[in-house]
Amino acid sequence: MYRINLRKMGNIDKFIGMVKNSRGSIFLELPNQMLCDLKQNEEALQMLYMINPKEFWLELFLTDQQDSYDFMSYMIGAGA
Repeated sequence: MYRINLRKMGNIDKFIGMVKNSRGSIFLELPNQMLCDLKQNEEALQMLYMINPKEFWLELFLTDQQDSYDFMSYMIGAGA
């Protein structure tokens, strides 16, 4: 798995679309160290709209190498 630390969300709709269109699974590490598959959990995706940008820190784990390139491009542009 590929680990990504995401500190700035930018365009949440673009991020959610990227998750839904990813080739592999996208796991979010929860505070209790459990992993939540964002592609399979619509409620978790919707909760991203409520995140405070000043207290933002997501640990993501990607299962497909190609998705890691897409997420890195997204992070460089801060989801613009």
